[in-house]
Amino acid sequence: MTTRRNALPALMAALVLPALAIGQTLPSDSGDAQKAVQLAPVSVHGQTLDEGYTRTDAAAGTKTDTPLIETPQAVSVISAAQLLDQGVLTIQDALRYSAGVRSDAYGVDSRGDDAFVRGTSFTQYLDGLRQYFGGSYARTEPYFLDHIEVVRGPSSVLYGQGTTGGLIALNSKLPQSTPMHEVNVQFGNYARKQIAFDFTGPLDDKGHWNYRLIGVARDSNSQMDHVPDDRNALAPSVSWTPDENTRWVLLANLQFDRNGTTLNFLPHSGTLLPNPNGRIRTNRFASEPGFDRYNTDQRSFSSLFEHRFDDTWKFSQNLRYSHDNVDYRSLYPNVYSNPGNPFLDEAQREVTRYSYVSINRHRRFVTDTHAEADFDFASMHHRVLIGVDAGSSHTDSRQGSGFDATPFDLYAPVYGNGFTPPDIFRAPSSRTKQTGAYLQDQLEFGSHWLATLGVRHDDASTKTEGSHTMKNQATTSRFGVMYRFDNGIVPYVSYTESFQPLDSLDFYNRPYAPLRGKQYEAGVKIQPTGSNTLFTATWYDLREENRLAPDPANPLNQIQAGRMHTHGVELEGSTRIANHVDLLATYTWTNARPDDGTIVAGLPKNQASTWAVYHVNAADSDGLSFGAGARYIGKNYDQSGTLRINAKTLFDAMIAYDTGPWRLSVNIANLTDQIYEATCLDRGDCFYGPRRSIVGNVRYRF
Repeated sequence: MTTRRNALPALMAALVLPALAIGQTLPSDSGDAQKAVQLAPVSVHGQTLDEGYTRTDAAAGTKTDTPLIETPQAVSVISAAQLLDQGVLTIQDALRYSAGVRSDAYGVDSRGDDAFVRGTSFTQYLDGLRQYFGGSYARTEPYFLDHIEVVRGPSSVLYGQGTTGGLIALNSKLPQSTPMHEVNVQFGNYARKQIAFDFTGPLDDKGHWNYRLIGVARDSNSQMDHVPDDRNALAPSVSWTPDENTRWVLLANLQFDRNGTTLNFLPHSGTLLPNPNGRIRTNRFASEPGFDRYNTDQRSFSSLFEHRFDDTWKFSQNLRYSHDNVDYRSLYPNVYSNPGNPFLDEAQREVTRYSYVSINRHRRFVTDTHAEADFDFASMHHRVLIGVDAGSSHTDSRQGSGFDATPFDLYAPVYGNGFTPPDIFRAPSSRTKQTGAYLQDQLEFGSHWLATLGVRHDDASTKTEGSHTMKNQATTSRFGVMYRFDNGIVPYVSYTESFQPLDSLDFYNRPYAPLRGKQYEAGVKIQPTGSNTLFTATWYDLREENRLAPDPANPLNQIQAGRMHTHGVELEGSTRIANHVDLLATYTWTNARPDDGTIVAGLPKNQASTWAVYHVNAADSDGLSFGAGARYIGKNYDQSGTLRINAKTLFDAMIAYDTGPWRLSVNIANLTDQIYEATCLDRGDCFYGPRRSIVGNVRYRF
């Protein structure tokens, strides 16, 4: 640890100084530079600039530049202003104030950004391309992002295989023609120290070439003892814009995380339920120092290309190659063999532990190519999208597991007490492939009617070394109708479908069919003309079929007889009041019921949130601003419905002062430092939610 801490200033100097030199040589005051600023840019997804928290459009819902109010599906946009004001440190943090989302679903988990979207997991995309194909993965640095879009409900007609809940679409910061340079320094509790920079601007006098260089270096502890949260990351990019109709962006991402595991699988007794020794500490580390780790190395290269041929035709192609290494090693308490009382002693202190090792190398290539045509035909305006996307993933793994019978005291742990790491063996490699072709037509007819129609066909396969190749095919569709009133009120109804392959075989070595989802949605979107207000009210009915269920004829087998029915109501609004207050508010009611009589663990029926920032001077200007937020998480249960986790309300706060090139801010999440269980499972474990986080930030722009 000492070597890394000493190397941190040198690394940041090596990253920052070349970029400073580039920035100082740019002719920002020349006439040619002014021409570069005035150059009409081609429309590129993810770079729309809006004031405050309300975004007017989002590409993820349609893969076209369509206003949110004309998209017949519930879509939330987490803007750059919101990311800044809320001081988000992870993608999970960014999702806390979105309708339909249960963020921090499994508490403090350094392994990934888990959340429920409409009662289930989500599929994650970056710049329109899928990021992960199963297995362990690395987290994305939020400082590299321009904004985040949350598409709720099935989305397979545009994206192929995915969950019924929806998708999270991350959008990278891209090169800009206007010079901007900033350096950020952060300090926080858990010994957090971070320095970051973001430089962008033109590389030539005519503004045809622009660059962006973003870097982050962090040295930090975490909520858990013996678990670091260290990161070194760099995202260089360059764009070529020879004219107003063409833009090509080349983007690299290098990210190296050195972490441990914060998810400790603690027993019910001592967390949710009483224990004679009191509550187990929230920072209790149940693994082994020196052995435990969750280290990830991410390397990716992306190409984002757009060209408009004329007023009718536009062509886009995005592709990315990524190579990730994940080294995951941990121990966790044996709370499963006897969930009611997993302790070895009458004092209810000691447990045994399992050990687990998974060392993975993931290589992925994904691409999406589509053409868009705008034209009038049969008294209707059409925006037709036709495209093909493809993805392949190759995973090599080494794995190991074991059982440590040495008693481990959860209240006074002793580490290194005879623990022997498990043997590690090569696991069968796996390859996944998917190819999909899709067609979408967005129609405008009459003076008020809008419709979206879409269909897609996919071929997906998974090949595991030494076993059969599992192949799946699926055709999915989408229909939506909207009526646009002149006053900015737009009611809509829609139908969408999804499919998700199950890469496994039954007891008789027969492949399972994909999970299939279908959703009916109705709602209304309100955005008065010229205002910074957007309000959405949504009702949905979501069905998932082909879920695995016990085979009544063979207790060693599972059959696809399971279904889940989820329906709910979501309310979400954002506005700017009197050019002084930015405001967000959400309410979510979710009722998810599998037909086997269980419930979805950790999913509350009721959630609500509100966040407001008051700018003493006018918004988007210098001066003092302060804000606060409240997040209500209703009561929830384990799968059996017997263990109840009480409702809680968490509070967040911020204060910032902008003056010239400087911004000084402090963000506090979980202001009152509530100790609470995020989720408990009937198998015997509970997961603590995040404790109070305090982060101070100093930003300098030049």
